Amino acid sequence: MDGPCTSATIRQAIDAEATRLFLAARASEADADWDAAYRWIEQDPAHGYAFAKVEAGWALAARLRDSPPEQSILATPPAPVSIATARQDPAPTVSRRRAMGGIAAALIAAIGAIAWRRGDRDGHYTTGIGERRAVTLADGSLMRLNTDTAVIVDLALERRSIRLLRGEASFDVAHDTSRPFVVAADEARVRAVGTAFTVRLRPDLTEVTVSEGVVGVRDGGRTERPVAAGNAAAMRRGTIAVTPLAHGDIQRRLAWQDGRLSFDGDTLEQAVDEFNRYRTVPIVIGDPTLAGIRIGGTFRSDRSGDFARALEQSFGIRAIEGADGSLLLVPAGDG
Repeated sequence: MDGPCTSATIRQAIDAEATRLFLAARASEADADWDAAYRWIEQDPAHGYAFAKVEAGWALAARLRDSPPEQSILATPPAPVSIATARQDPAPTVSRRRAMGGIAAALIAAIGAIAWRRGDRDGHYTTGIGERRAVTLADGSLMRLNTDTAVIVDLALERRSIRLLRGEASFDVAHDTSRPFVVAADEARVRAVGTAFTVRLRPDLTEVTVSEGVVGVRDGGRTERPVAAGNAAAMRRGTIAVTPLAHGDIQRRLAWQDGRLSFDGDTLEQAVDEFNRYRTVPIVIGDPTLAGIRIGGTFRSDRSGDFARALEQSFGIRAIEGADGSLLLVPAGDG
């Protein structure tokens, strides 16, 4: 006796919790409430089944509410039926059969929706210093992460959201007009449907480079500004500056995807800052008179020693390596 009663009590408790979590998430539509529901679902297959039943019942009720009433096959009061006659009833009525089919279909759809959410909805992706990573998302979009980057991916049935927490990432977005692809970085927002672009989160601004298609950008406000391929947008404290780029400029901005850093008239200070993104110990400019030297060339991001040797050969700069692997740049005549 204890076993069935205990089992029934557990099922009732699971059903009650599934109902509570679903109604809370449905009412608020807040990510935190949906996340709480998904965590509960993942604890036990019975949780997922109970949640699916609640969601299916909600969907079926909505359909029945919105559908025109059907003429009942019992429009007139039925004649009395004996128990024996009832037992010989060959099949449920058409209306009941249809309702049961609707419940089954709704249950299957709800379980499928939960599988989507559990499998593909969320993801936290990171790279370490000097690391790059390519990820194909569940919608078919390709996301590439540069060094020391962190993103949160949230793919839902009606939207595709990415939050860039730090670093730089590029996106080759799968076309889907019903689900815009939105990247958030600090206060900036970049919206696309099917296009290719890069977002870099700097300490004082957010940079967007568009290599294909058109994106819409905004920074804190509601007004969205279009940025077409061949242009870059810099967003800072509510302002947006759009700048056209030559083909070579775009290629240099995207060179990191192939593990390279490319410079054309950049200052030594800018080049050192770029290399330091890929190093656990820094390159340090030991004399401020060197910082403004203009340099050019393409180098592997994981071989900053080649960069230092090029400086020694072309600019009269001496690179002193520390015991920890750091590099100190000074004029060749010093030391």
